[in-house]
Amino acid sequence: MENMDNTRLTVAGKSLSKGTHRYEFRLGKEFFSSFDNTEVLDSELKVALRIVIAEERKMDISVIIDGYVVLLCDRCLERLSLPVSFRGVLDEQETEECTNDHTGQFDFTQYVYDNVCLAIPIQRVHESEKDCDPEMLRIWKDNNIKIN
Repeated sequence: MENMDNTRLTVAGKSLSKGTHRYEFRLGKEFFSSFDNTEVLDSELKVALRIVIAEERKMDISVIIDGYVVLLCDRCLERLSLPVSFRGVLDEQETEECTNDHTGQFDFTQYVYDNVCLAIPIQRVHESEKDCDPEMLRIWKDNNIKIN
């Protein structure tokens, strides 16, 4: 299994032989910065990629993403660490979108980015108001602003 730390999730597809191939990527805040994503302040994500090549270049590709992202709490605007978990199997169209016919490489960067973003909840708040910044909550309450 290859271990990689970077902002591009690429695999040399032409050189893959029949069998099972495993890759692991670690993604930090640089990954999201490369997409100009300013909402994700930091991250610690592990991406496990498995490519199974059978007869006649038929392949199955699965992706597992686990870890966390750091965002701002919608309630108190303090840093908030949220778990991210995703399991997926690429269908034929997704596999095609990740394949560069000219270089023979697979590039899973956009696929992973999209699925991490979809795994982040719409409402991003600390589990309890007790975990929020008390000064910010006081400001909200003093101005009669309803908080969730």
